[in-house]
Formats: sequence, structure tokens, C-alpha cells
Amino acid sequence: MSVALPPPTTTQDTENVYHRVSVRVYLSLLVHYLQPHKRRVAWLTLFVFGYTGVRLAAPQIVRFFIDTAREGGQVSDLMWAAALYVCVALGRQLCFLGSSYFSQDVGWRATNRMRSELAAHCLRLDMSFHGEHTPGELVERVDGDTSTLANFLSGFAARVTSGLLLLLGVLVLVWHEDWRLGLAMTVFSCIAFFIINLTRSIAVPIYAAEREGFSRLYGFIEERLGGIEDVRTNGAVTFILERFYKVNRDAYGRVVRSEVMGAVLRSITMVLFAFGHAMTMGMSLWLFRDGLFTIGTVYLVFEYMTLLRFPLFMITEEINDLQKATAGLKRIEELNRIRSRIVDGDTEPAAGALRVDFDSVTFEYSADSPVLRDVSFHLEAGRTLGLLGRTGSGKSTLTRLLFRFYDVQQGTIRLGGTPIRDLRLQGVRQRVGMVTQDVQIFRATVRENLALFDEGVDDSTIMHAIGALGLMDWFGDLSQGLDTPITASGLSAGESQLLAFARVFLKDPGLVILDEPSSRLDPATEHRIDRAVHELLRGRTAVIIAHHLATVHRVDDIMILDGGGVQEYGERTRLAADAGSSFAKLLAVGLEDHTT
Repeated sequence: MSVALPPPTTTQDTENVYHRVSVRVYLSLLVHYLQPHKRRVAWLTLFVFGYTGVRLAAPQIVRFFIDTAREGGQVSDLMWAAALYVCVALGRQLCFLGSSYFSQDVGWRATNRMRSELAAHCLRLDMSFHGEHTPGELVERVDGDTSTLANFLSGFAARVTSGLLLLLGVLVLVWHEDWRLGLAMTVFSCIAFFIINLTRSIAVPIYAAEREGFSRLYGFIEERLGGIEDVRTNGAVTFILERFYKVNRDAYGRVVRSEVMGAVLRSITMVLFAFGHAMTMGMSLWLFRDGLFTIGTVYLVFEYMTLLRFPLFMITEEINDLQKATAGLKRIEELNRIRSRIVDGDTEPAAGALRVDFDSVTFEYSADSPVLRDVSFHLEAGRTLGLLGRTGSGKSTLTRLLFRFYDVQQGTIRLGGTPIRDLRLQGVRQRVGMVTQDVQIFRATVRENLALFDEGVDDSTIMHAIGALGLMDWFGDLSQGLDTPITASGLSAGESQLLAFARVFLKDPGLVILDEPSSRLDPATEHRIDRAVHELLRGRTAVIIAHHLATVHRVDDIMILDGGGVQEYGERTRLAADAGSSFAKLLAVGLEDHTT
């Protein structure tokens, strides 16, 4: 977002500071998001000016009608005035519909662009950020806070511009009728603007607190629904409902304060106009008695005072909404200021199977708690490494580092001979593929699940992957082929993992990481998985987190992690033949005893 923002912060520096957003920031926001829609903005401007013109013209026509009728004018003049009034009324509705359509169209196009930019920004942030924020909180940031800006982008500029034009037009025409009444209404407008401006920042912390309350509520719901099986099996439903009541009550209190503040701000406008109408009636009566005003002119200025209420009330409403938008904008700014600790490189990974090198790598998620300690190994291109170790030994962390989800504190990781810090992130994640035991199946078609919604992957390529990985029997039972909708609940564990293999196969990576894909499957399905693994790893480098003896028989090298360090590393056949090796001892007592 090309607006003036404070200096960037890290994921650990996200404290809210409620400062007033300058007009320059809002103007930059409007220019950035509205410039791509210049033609639509031009139509919107045309309808806004037209709407202002017909609103000012209508009282003039009625004044002419009243005075002409009172003075016994021609009936034809009255008929023409009535016809003109009808045309003005129709024009008013036409301009209103046109401005409403284009303001919403332009605003939501701009808001959707903002939403997509913010979502892309979140996806680019490093995993430490996502570890500190729940998905529900991010959904509220990306969608909820952005939606608060929708009204600003969809109507604020148009309605405020229309209101200011109408206000200026009313004052000019009243000055033309009588300078004293014009001066009084001008002073009234200035006082009203001054009071409204004083209220501009009062509600910002209250509205920001409201958005924060919803963020916490959605985050709480997302976490509890994600763990619904554990909640039910452990009898924690009552406790969760009690916690939900507290979180919901907190959100309710914030909403009440927000709505009360909005009502107070609206009441200020109502009180102001009660005095304004009283002033107008008094001065009009005085001018009428002095013979300076006709009955039609009295109606005219009173109607203009009523019209004056429209722009001021509208501006008050828009400032009220602007304060909500300000709270959302502050939170969006806060999120945009966060920068990923992972700095993108500028080199593409090498083609073909990738060599993997770890040179004295030390990594920790939090200070003084290293997960990997001085890890060094070299896996030649095209070879398969079996990674062993107890839970917490650092196996999963090692694989995450190969995707560069995190940067190491010490040492160097190389892919294809190039330091991973120098490689483009998109290239790394295209050239490294991974299949875990927990496969994410989207509620979408087979094609969309396999291609991960990439419309550039043609059907023949997808069918080749399905055939190569032994999925043709399963595919043949689908009623609509690649267009068949699927869900996670409609697939077996084996089918889900075979689909995950097909996803990786379509990427054609140079390095494949497998987290023991057959550890929880029946023998028949495990046999199908083995065939798919054999095809997937052909001509590629692989790292397999092994839990079963059958798995390590297919690997070339073995590495055993213990307490974050390398306990043993070497060729599988050599280690198996060495009775004194840790691997040989594991084979003798059973691998499962070492990986749990």
C-alpha cells in the first residue's frame, strides 16, 4: 500500500499506538486504490455534480411557483414550473442511483484489491509471525478491518464531496438572497464544522477496541472448532462454553460502547440543527415583515436550511464511519509494517536433483533454547536420506529449514551448491516438495486439489501424474472425472496421501521430503503408497522421516538425530553391517522404539 507509513517493525513490535491519521495518508490511500478506476471515478464525479445541481434547483422552482400563484400569474407558467419540477425530481433519482452504483463499484474494487494485498502480505511473512497469531485473528485483520475501509473507499469521498458542494451552493444562493441571512448561516456552518471536527478523534480508540474484541472472538472460535474432537473426548465442552461466554461478553461490551459513541456523535448534529432552524425562521419572519422577502423566498431559505442539514448530517455520519475506518486503517498499517525476517534471494535453484548441504547449522525458535546444534551433513543429488530420531530431536525442524520457513542463527544450508539465503523463496518452494501424514484436502474439485488452483496446469499433465502414481483405479470411480468435488471426509487416509504425492509430482521438485507416508496405513494401502513413493523419488533427492523398518530399507543414507545433534550419519548398508553402529542396534531392537 503506497501510503506514508511509520518505520517497519518486526513480529515482536506490534503494539497499538492510537495516533490521529493525517489527511495526507487518506489522500494517498484514495489515489493508490482509485487511480486504476479513473473512468468509473469520472462517471461518479459526473453524477455527484448532477445530484448537487438538481437538489439546489428544486427549491428555486417551488419559490417561483408559490410567488407566481400568489400574484395571480399565468396558469401556463405554473404548469411549466410543475413539469420542470417533475423532471428535476426524476433527474435527482437518476443521479442518486448513478452515484450509488459507481461509488459501490469503485469502492469494492478498491477494497478487494486492498484485501488481496493484505492477504498476500500475510502469506509472505515468516512462520514465527504465524506462530504468534491465530488464523481467526488474521481473518479478522484481512477481512474485518478491511471491510471497515469499504465504506470509506466506496462512498466517503463521493458523499463528502457531494455534501461540500451542496453546502457551498446553499450558502452562495442564500448570500445572494440577503447578506445578513447568508452571514448567519455561514457562521452557523462554521460552528457546526468546528464542533464536528472536535469529535473526529474521540471515538477512534473505542472503535479500535471494538475491532480488537471481534478479532479475539474469531480467534477463540477458530481455535476451539479446530480442536473440537479433543474438546469433546475430554469433556471440555462446558469449560469452552464458559470461556466463550467471557470472550463474547467482552466483545459485547466493546460494541455497546462503540454504538453509544456513534449515537452521541449523531445527536450533536440533531441539536445543532434545532438551533439552526430556529435562527432561520426568526430572521425570515423579520425580513418578510420588512418587505424584503416574499412568501416564496421564506420557503426558499427555510428549505435551504433543511438542505444544509443534509450535508452536515452526512459529513457527521461519514466522520463517524471515518473514525471506524481509522481504527481499521491503524490495524492494517500495523500489520503492513511487520516485515518478514526472511529476506528473499535473487538466484534460482539449480535444475534436476538437488544436493543438500548442512554446514555447522545451529537453530533455535527462542533464545537460549537451540533445537539443532552444529548439524553437518552432505546429501548427494539423487540419493535418499532416512532421518531417524526420537520426538523432539529436531527432525521436523530440519525439514522446515529446507523450505526456508526460518533462517538459521549459525551455519549455512545449501541447495544445489547455492546458499539457501541467496535463492529466491518462490524458487525454493517450487523445487522442494513435501508430503506429511496430515494432508490438507480442500473442498474443491479433483483438478483444483491436485493443481492447487493453478489454472495453468493442463489436464493431460494431471492425468499423467494420476497414472504414474497408480491412482487410475480410484480416478475411474469418480462420477465427473477431474471436475468431481471432493472433501477430506470423503477420502481415506491412503487416498489423501496419494493425492498429496500427485501434487508434489506435478511440481517436479528436485528435493522431496516425506514424513513416513505409510506409518498409519493398512498393508494393502501401504503397498500402493510404496509404489507411489518409488515413482515419486525416481531421479530426485529425498529426505524421509522414518518410523518403520520397511521405510529405511529403501533409503541410501541414514542420519540419526539425538538432542538436536547428529548422533550418526553414513551409508545405510555400511551402518547396518557395522555391529557397533547405533543404526545396527536399532535394527536389532526395532526402529519403533527409537522414534516414539
